[in-house]
Amino acid sequence: MKTTQTKTRWWWIRHAPVINPGQKLYGQLDLDVDLSDHKKFELVANSLPKNATWISSPLTRAKETACLLAKLAIPDGKIKEYDQLKEQAFGDWEGKKWDEIDENISKSFWENPAKNCIPNGESFNDLVRRVSKTIDELNNQYSGKDIIAVAHMGTIRAALTHAIGGDGHAGLLFQLKPISLTRIDAIHDNNNNIWWKISGVNLYGSREFGELA
Repeated sequence: MKTTQTKTRWWWIRHAPVINPGQKLYGQLDLDVDLSDHKKFELVANSLPKNATWISSPLTRAKETACLLAKLAIPDGKIKEYDQLKEQAFGDWEGKKWDEIDENISKSFWENPAKNCIPNGESFNDLVRRVSKTIDELNNQYSGKDIIAVAHMGTIRAALTHAIGGDGHAGLLFQLKPISLTRIDAIHDNNNNIWWKISGVNLYGSREFGELA
């Protein structure tokens, strides 16, 4: 039987900046979002495919970012929310500043930030497993299509980790700015093989971005 290939294209977008004057760790806390950077929103929206499936984390900062982008890109676009795309759970650290966290616990965590679990929260590797399972399910559901996913830095780092083979330490090296684009392709064949291609990270949209379509 002849082998055929199908490409499912992921357009990951980190949410707009949160409104967090106290500079607290927020993880899965549902904070408000600053949607005022219209130029960046327009750049990103103009770079997105028109016939895509839109998905989002259910947290306000992701939902509202997705709604504004969808309004600019395709006004009648529907957005489906997935709990599995939430940010890493920071457990006991959520709502605290760094200097409010027990120094011994913090030091122990940073000895292996991919593997170690935040007290009553998740490790980054936990997040990678959660997000990877969802990506694989959606690859099957929307095979060969464009998926626009609005989520969090941790979620997108997890997607990058999945694409590069599951090394959490490598995934944590990526820094992603608000309202930035990350493009990842899942290339799969009829023999259940899959390859990944990372086309760009931390993009805002430009003439050059068209080459990643």
